[in-house]
Amino acid sequence: MADDHADHDHDAQRVIVLGGGIAGLTTVLALRAAGIPAKAYERAPALRAAAAGNGLVVWHNAVLALRSIGLDKDLDAVASELHRYRFRSRRGGGLADWSVADGARRYGAPAYTVRRAALHGMLSDLTGDDLVLGARCTGFTEDADGVTVRFDGGRTVSGPLLIGADGLRSTVRRRLMPCEPPPRYAGMTACQGMVDMPPERVPPGVFVNTFGEGGFFVHYRLDDTSVYWDAVLNDRAARRLGDSADALGLGVREALLRAFGHWPDPIPELIRATPDSGIQPVDIHDRDPVARWSTRRVTLVGDAAQPMTFNLGQGANQAMEGAVVLAQCLAAAGLAGPDGLAADPSAALAAYEARRIDRSAAIARRSRANGVFSRWQNPAVCRLRDTFMRLAFDRVVYRKTYELTMATTLESSHP
Repeated sequence: MADDHADHDHDAQRVIVLGGGIAGLTTVLALRAAGIPAKAYERAPALRAAAAGNGLVVWHNAVLALRSIGLDKDLDAVASELHRYRFRSRRGGGLADWSVADGARRYGAPAYTVRRAALHGMLSDLTGDDLVLGARCTGFTEDADGVTVRFDGGRTVSGPLLIGADGLRSTVRRRLMPCEPPPRYAGMTACQGMVDMPPERVPPGVFVNTFGEGGFFVHYRLDDTSVYWDAVLNDRAARRLGDSADALGLGVREALLRAFGHWPDPIPELIRATPDSGIQPVDIHDRDPVARWSTRRVTLVGDAAQPMTFNLGQGANQAMEGAVVLAQCLAAAGLAGPDGLAADPSAALAAYEARRIDRSAAIARRSRANGVFSRWQNPAVCRLRDTFMRLAFDRVVYRKTYELTMATTLESSHP
């Protein structure tokens, strides 16, 4: 990765992407595929810090996005195909069983489970010298001719367009929306872990989501050796667990076993096999959708544009899809090639917003609603929820979820 020590770098054609996570790197690669040069600037000093997290699912819509810029085979090399999504009750009964393989056949693209670090590593390797690490943005200015970004140490970089791909607490978004309140806590805390476990204990190709009172637990295999798990508690249950752990002097693993140790296998086994140092508590946040997120030469992508909870598993997927749509809009406006981005990109950014804002808002709202549904605590209400899941999830909710997530705004989306 490049280490740019120049005090000022000016390129009338090179787009500035702030953020070197999945959103930022996909944006650089999508722009490159469209014939538009770009460089990503990441505040973290090392790739490991920029690739925080354990596992994720790359759904069909994001696979189609990556395919449109020629990266689907690269993804296939680092990921494992997902075939089924199973819901069950913590009392041990099955609630629903979705065929992800059927979705793959219908839309012409598989879904995958993948280590977040492996996906990020794939993207960063492909980005190469167009990723600069250790570049912390301190502000930017925009005028009719371009954007100048300031970094720690006095470095400045100028270009025709700035794309904020810098996550939930985006520096770029804060400048565009200075009066916006901070991100909203979604009432959930997730404790995430990754552990080695043989396939006979956790079969490949199956995502399992176990619902209980006040929380849920997901687990799925990432590769031949590793399993990702996520223990999610609502704010009330998380506070109670934390108070109990503090009073008894428990580590995070022992505290989680107090909450999940009586849940169905392999949940207790997964927690026991993970050391305290391998468990990452994460408070879940999102933001209310906005009507616009661009100016004349500045726009947002990924969590910087529309952060959402993980209840639909679409956060990283929407980031990748949005990055490709943005590149398509810039290319369609004739902004690729010599002198292209010296022109005013505002019409292309407006087209990008028109294609993305309603879709990302709908997914964020559905994800937020699913989060409420999944963290109910009253046992009687949870039994009613489980009954509803047994009756409706395999038919109505399965169909509606696919209709929402696969209504992509990609030009090359599958019919």
